[in-house]
Amino acid sequence: MTVSGSTLLVNLPITVVSTTPFFVMPPGLLALAAYLRKHDESVAILDLCVVRPWKADPNNPDGAALRAFEERLRSERSVFVGVSVMVAGQFRLAREVCKLTKKLMPGTITAVGGAHVSQFPHEILENCMEVDFVAMGEGEPQVLALARYSKTGTVPSSWPDGLAYRKADGEIVLSAKRSYIQDINTLPWPAYDLLRFEDYRHDTSTWHNPYKMDFGIRVPMITSRGCPFGCNFCSVSTCMGLRHRARRADRVADELQMLHEKYGVRYIAFFDANFAEDALRVISLCDEIRRRNLKILLDLPTGLPVRVAADDMIDALASAGLIRTCISVESGDTRIRNDVMGKNITEDDIFRMVAAVRRHPQIFLLTDFVLGMPEDTTESLEASCHLIDRLETDDIALSIATPYPGTKLYQQCVRDNLFLPDIDQSRLWEADWYTHANVNRFTIKPYKLDVDTLTTYRDRILALRVQKFSLYRNRMKDQFGVSF
Repeated sequence: MTVSGSTLLVNLPITVVSTTPFFVMPPGLLALAAYLRKHDESVAILDLCVVRPWKADPNNPDGAALRAFEERLRSERSVFVGVSVMVAGQFRLAREVCKLTKKLMPGTITAVGGAHVSQFPHEILENCMEVDFVAMGEGEPQVLALARYSKTGTVPSSWPDGLAYRKADGEIVLSAKRSYIQDINTLPWPAYDLLRFEDYRHDTSTWHNPYKMDFGIRVPMITSRGCPFGCNFCSVSTCMGLRHRARRADRVADELQMLHEKYGVRYIAFFDANFAEDALRVISLCDEIRRRNLKILLDLPTGLPVRVAADDMIDALASAGLIRTCISVESGDTRIRNDVMGKNITEDDIFRMVAAVRRHPQIFLLTDFVLGMPEDTTESLEASCHLIDRLETDDIALSIATPYPGTKLYQQCVRDNLFLPDIDQSRLWEADWYTHANVNRFTIKPYKLDVDTLTTYRDRILALRVQKFSLYRNRMKDQFGVSF
């Protein structure tokens, strides 16, 4: 029997592992909502970040978020609730959202999706009866199937791949993600109208701002999917596929123009895992931005590929409004960086990329490093510190080597028993701290290093980060008259 109702997609704050208030619109949920509407499904988005639960109830931010969710659920009367769980720190709250859904509306279908839960579908379904489905990886077909099932109650003859669920007898069924949307130009624009842009306005007085502009709303965009590279610690390809699939430059420019003219957007952050993989596409997009006279600023938080010949592309990006980017170096040791991690970049490549960016003083450059790979030694970590010291970069993003299921690093750590004794591998799915961005604890022990040594090098690199940022502030004051 068909019932009335709609889909409610929920975005969660990360109050456990991050206190930053600088959240952005959830690009993944905006894309899923647009896909559902394209197929005549009713959908709403609840972004619990805009509630600012860390301010609403500092002693119990999860409680504030759950109260906001309950109010919305009662008003929406949704028959399907899908919760985005991109990082480990969101899972505890996601589970509470699903529990509350089942308590208030027992017949409502619940699902979780996103990078974190895509790694642990069996564990989640085995331990969390309040979760009915886990969507793995690129999620449009799975979410559409669930939206239709939640209304009709009719089990489809076959579920799309990338979906995990329990059968009536309790058996857990996992259908690995195998197929991806090959031409993402066929997808509709994100459903921006489902959110209030003003909810995402922040105090930007401490942001990198060489032109002393009013940034307005920083809007995220994703213009490509997939990763063809084999970095041994990265799980992007397991979620989004190995093939790089990109939207045409003119279609991206059309969306930029709409955001600029309809919503007054002046600051765009490209969240693609590999935005600049196709340099000609990037240059073409920059040409379109200039041709259309779009007065916008560009931010590449996921960075530029060091292996790509970059001069022309970086010049084009700078002329189109780029003010912030990063590069992923990961290690100062050539063997660790290339033979172990699989980066396949030379030190000359790194310095050539930095030099190309530095021709444009308005661009803030962040450089990524990873600490604690199994093969790390005091020599390799010294090499990282030495390279950081020599690099003309504005900031350092330090990650702790973290083995995610599905990666070569995870397989190696299981095989060689590298997890620290206090780590319960069977409970990683619910561990709030289980993310490479958490520099406060280690997950694995390198073959030839102890945790005390790792801690010493972590602190050295963080101290170098302070030095780099101090030099950056001096540069901004000297070249642009910007102080903060």
